[in-house]
Amino acid sequence: MTATLPEFPMPRTHPLDPPPQYRELGAERPVFQVRTPRGDTAWIVTRHEDVRAVLTHRAFSSDPRTPGFPTYVTGDVPPPPGFFMQADAPDHGRLRRTVTREFLINQMEALRPTMRRILDGLIDDMTADGNESGDLVRQFALPMAAMTICEILGVPFEDHVLFVRLTDTVLDRRSTPEQAVQAAGELMGYFDRLVTAKEAQPSEDLFGRMVTRAADGGLNHQELVGMAALLLLGGYDTMAQMIGIGTVTLFEHPDQLAELKADTALVPGAVEEMLRYLSINHAGLPRAVTEDVEVGGRQLRAGEGVLVMLNAANRDEDVFENADSFDIHRENTGRHVAFGHGFHKCVGATLARVELTEVFAGLFERLPGLRPLKPMGELPFRHDMVLYGVRELPVAW
Repeated sequence: MTATLPEFPMPRTHPLDPPPQYRELGAERPVFQVRTPRGDTAWIVTRHEDVRAVLTHRAFSSDPRTPGFPTYVTGDVPPPPGFFMQADAPDHGRLRRTVTREFLINQMEALRPTMRRILDGLIDDMTADGNESGDLVRQFALPMAAMTICEILGVPFEDHVLFVRLTDTVLDRRSTPEQAVQAAGELMGYFDRLVTAKEAQPSEDLFGRMVTRAADGGLNHQELVGMAALLLLGGYDTMAQMIGIGTVTLFEHPDQLAELKADTALVPGAVEEMLRYLSINHAGLPRAVTEDVEVGGRQLRAGEGVLVMLNAANRDEDVFENADSFDIHRENTGRHVAFGHGFHKCVGATLARVELTEVFAGLFERLPGLRPLKPMGELPFRHDMVLYGVRELPVAW
C-alpha cells in the first residue's frame, strides 16, 4: 500500500503556484498520505478549515522528538533548548512570552525609519557610478533582510555570511544527515558565543534586553542561545525570500504594479495578498499526533505524522474566490494563514508586515523603472529548500 503513496515534496508546475497535486488529491481526500524524503509516511492537510483545526488542537505536537514527527530534511537535528517554534506547552508559552513584548505593533512601527535608511543605503550602492542593472536578490533582498534583523537584534552584520551558509545547509533537502548535523552544531556554537558576549557586556538591543531579563523569565543560557538562533534565522531568511519572490510576482502583474507605484496606500493590502498568494513555506508545518483524532473526515492515530500545508490552505477556493489569482484588492486576503495559526503563529508577523510594506513602497519609489532582465521561466527557484524563493533576479532600472 505504501509503495503507491505520492512522494513528498511534490513538484510545482508553475513557479508561483503550489503543486497542483494538493488540489487534485485534496478534492477527493482532503487529508491524504504521502511518503517523505526519509521514507516515512505522513498525512497532508490542505484545506483552510482543517489547517486551522490542526494548528489549534492539543493533539498535535510541534516537538521533533515526538514519535511519528515527520521531517523534510534528511538530517536528525534535535531542537535546541529555547527553540520555542519546536516546543509544546508548557515550555512553549514560557519561552514565547519572553519575546512577545519585543514585537508589539508600536515597537515595530517605530522601526520604519531604520528600515528606510537601510533601503536607501542599499539602493544608493546599487546605483553608484551610473550602474543601471544588477541582481536584486544578491544586492538588495538578502542584505536588506540581513541588515534589518541584525540591527534590531544586535548582531554584527559581518557575521551574516556565516549564519546564512550554515542555515542553508541545515534546511537544504540535498544535505546529508552528517552535513546537516555538523552545520547545526556550528550554528549553535556561533549563537553561544553571541549570547556569552551579551551576558558579559549587556546592551540595549533586543538580544541584550533578553539577556538582562533572562533570570526573571526563568531562562538559562542554553535557552537564550536557542531563542537567539530562532529569532535571527526566522527574521532573515523569510524576509529575504519574500522580497525576492514578491518582486517577481509584481513583475508578472504589471497593471497591479502600476497601481502600487501610483498609490502607495495600496501597498499594505498588496503585502497581505503576497503573503497569501506565495506562502513561501512550501515544506509544510510538521506535527506529530499524540492522541487519536479526526481531521477532514480521516481518523489520525497517535504516533502518525502530519504536514500542514499553508500554501494549499491559502489557495482554498472555499475561502478565497479565484484563489489562484493575485489580486491586491482582494477583500478577505487577511484570512490567510501564511504566518501559521493558533499557539505557534509567527511571533514576528508584525515585523514582517512592516518591513515588507517599507520595502515595496520604497523600492519602486527609488527605482520606478525597475524591470526584469529575464523571463520568469528562466529564473532559478529554491525547490529544494524549506523556504521557497528565487535564487537570483537580474534587473535593470
